[in-house]
Amino acid sequence: MNFDSDSVRARRERMLLRLLFRATHTMNAEMTRRVRARGWGAFQPSFTTLLGHLDTEGTTITTLAARIGTSRQAVSQLAQAIEEAGLVERVPHPTDGRSVLVRHTEAGRRLLLDALEVMETIEAEYADRAGGIEIAELKRFLAHLLGEIDPAGALRPG
Repeated sequence: MNFDSDSVRARRERMLLRLLFRATHTMNAEMTRRVRARGWGAFQPSFTTLLGHLDTEGTTITTLAARIGTSRQAVSQLAQAIEEAGLVERVPHPTDGRSVLVRHTEAGRRLLLDALEVMETIEAEYADRAGGIEIAELKRFLAHLLGEIDPAGALRPG
């Protein structure tokens, strides 16, 4: 087996998944910095793993685990950390006594609104740097691709 590190690295850096990872990491780090600057000092970058998959009405631990692609135990641990920060609460599911629903607290709803504003600002800045048409096209392309590879919309409520 011939393993040329430079060649493999260059190949890896062109992969869509790697580009998406880098873009996600970069945007999440900047969003975290700005959200903290707005007074959400307890907010951690890891919180977006759960919060980014949480429906506005709340989501079960089981559904969150499926969306995130991890165990219910790992989701429960992350939910506990976010709960300790006062941003979510775990409550019994209103119609399924066996399930726990994770939902935003009032503070969590305020954080969500702040985070959406921050992300819109970051997207606008990206558009200034890379071009508004290009960013709009990137978003359109990703939405189209997801419609093809995930038509059920794994992140949709339900």
